[in-house]
Amino acid sequence: MEILSEMKGEVDISVKIRTTKFFIKEGFGNLHKNKTMSTASISSVIAALLVIAIFFIIVMNVDYAASKLESQIEMMVYLKDDLSETIVSSMSKEIKTVSAVKDVQFVSKAQALKDLNDKWGDNAYLLEGLEGENPLPDSFKVTLTDPSKADTVALALASISNIERVVYGKEELDKLLKATYILRISSLIIITILVFISVFIISNTIKLTVYARRREINIMKYVGATDWFVRGPFIVEGMLLGLLGSLITTLVVGAGYYYCSNLIQNQMLGLLSVTLMPFKALISSLTLLLGTIGLLIGVVGSFLSVRKFIKV
Repeated sequence: MEILSEMKGEVDISVKIRTTKFFIKEGFGNLHKNKTMSTASISSVIAALLVIAIFFIIVMNVDYAASKLESQIEMMVYLKDDLSETIVSSMSKEIKTVSAVKDVQFVSKAQALKDLNDKWGDNAYLLEGLEGENPLPDSFKVTLTDPSKADTVALALASISNIERVVYGKEELDKLLKATYILRISSLIIITILVFISVFIISNTIKLTVYARRREINIMKYVGATDWFVRGPFIVEGMLLGLLGSLITTLVVGAGYYYCSNLIQNQMLGLLSVTLMPFKALISSLTLLLGTIGLLIGVVGSFLSVRKFIKV
């Protein structure tokens, strides 16, 4: 009995391998035999993915800009007057132990006055005479690993001895974090909607291909072919259509983005201080997204298209 079970298992594996090879062969063959409809289907995939890709690039760059702004958010921790170097050093170490603190930089009152002079530019003459009795306090410039924890960090810093006050622009930070959150959620919803629309478009396009071969499907069903045996080649074909469409879209959009990013960095547009997401970082995410969506809409589109004609 055990020998028979092993033989049956080996036969099942062999059958599955041959069936898979048949599906792949038929899938590639259908692309070649139905060039016109295959071209139309791939064009539909490209059109759908282009919309998704452009929106994705916009979202990624806005999110990239927001993340850069978040990373530049700093807390100014102002100290009480006339603290010794030992106390300041001890406070720096204590601040570094606070959760979500990324870096701590000491800014002396002399350095603060110099920075203010540089910032005021032509109006720096208004600060003349303050070198002798500098009214600015010593401070720490604190950067965070997670700007959303700014409130918690501020409370923790305020409890440390010899700290006068903590300033970090709470209202502006809250607005920035809220806007970033809304952007990320809305972009996820819109991309999901676009994917569903794309599946609908592709399924209708592939349906034309399936309709032209409905007699072939009916014959296969009448001779005893299972539903999955009939679906198999069409699903493989849909996968190929989706992947080819996503590949072409990625190449076109990637080339366009590479050109535009170089133009902004190297030409006159660079004077506008426009910063785009680095090409290498974006293209990897874009390739993964379009490949996944292309595969998804190809498979689902084929599955939905065949379902109507498979019921004999």
